[in-house]
Amino acid sequence: MKRTAIALAIIIAAAAGLVAATSDFYPVRVDVVKVYTHGDGVLVIHRKGSTDIGQCFIPARWFISGGKAEMVRGNDPSFPYMSVFYKDGKFSHLRLYVRADSRDSMWGVLNPEDGKGRFDSEDFTIEY
Repeated sequence: MKRTAIALAIIIAAAAGLVAATSDFYPVRVDVVKVYTHGDGVLVIHRKGSTDIGQCFIPARWFISGGKAEMVRGNDPSFPYMSVFYKDGKFSHLRLYVRADSRDSMWGVLNPEDGKGRFDSEDFTIEY
């Protein structure tokens, strides 16, 4: 009886740990091709499906502590990519993983005129 109670307690603790470890967020990994900087934000060119290319504009104001976006710089071979997080089916926030070396070919500069007005939206949409 004592062994049964201990085994049951261990199973309950493990199940509680699994429930606590689950997240309300649903992440989607997006392969990034190029990142263009602009005074108002960044333009991300990404893979869409297996053969198409898409783009998304991320306002600079989102890259603040506790904001909707975070830029992680590093030299990992998997960079560049982006993780987009959804909560209850709606966009929550994103992390953009980029190469630390600004001379890397993944970086570019967006013409100021081409980006005008493109970073004004508070909504984020991306096609996969």
